[in-house]
Amino acid sequence: MLKRFYCLLIVLCVYSPSLFAQHFMHSAGATISAITGTVQIPGGSESFGLSQTNLTYFPRYNFVENENSSISVGAPIGLGIAVVNNTGGNDAGISFAYDLPVVVDYNIGCKSTKANDKRFGGYVGAGFGYYKISISNSEYSNYNGATYGPMVRGGVRFNSPKWGNEAVTIGMYYKQGMESDKLTTIGFNVLYDF
Repeated sequence: MLKRFYCLLIVLCVYSPSLFAQHFMHSAGATISAITGTVQIPGGSESFGLSQTNLTYFPRYNFVENENSSISVGAPIGLGIAVVNNTGGNDAGISFAYDLPVVVDYNIGCKSTKANDKRFGGYVGAGFGYYKISISNSEYSNYNGATYGPMVRGGVRFNSPKWGNEAVTIGMYYKQGMESDKLTTIGFNVLYDF
């Protein structure tokens, strides 16, 4: 089965060069993430909740394109500061975080390619995310850790005739941590596509 896949891939590369046109695209905006779970602290464990807003820059590279869709690889990286508290509300602190995911998306319609002039579109994808959290002024200050694991994502893109070639992306993602605390992350983003 794997040999057939590689043969098909080689045939597509040789006989359809236009299918494999490649373009760099990018967008910027904000991502709001909610990270929840139970963390280990001295003397036991505590429920943990973090709402984090990150400034996000998303470079992506379309490595397969056709008239109305593309497959891309990208890294919607984020950086931000937020207030953290436990779910009981008895503690609060300040957190600094950065988000370093790598994703592969299937894009269709609006902004799936540079030349696509559709007004509406979207994407679905998967990847792997690494989210570093440093917390201070809190009983969680010893929790300067990270959550990482596989993620799934999806969203919509749209533009207006008044905007020219720019568009807006609204998306969300879900990530289940693989680290010892296995934190769950749900994120929402709004990005401006150049």
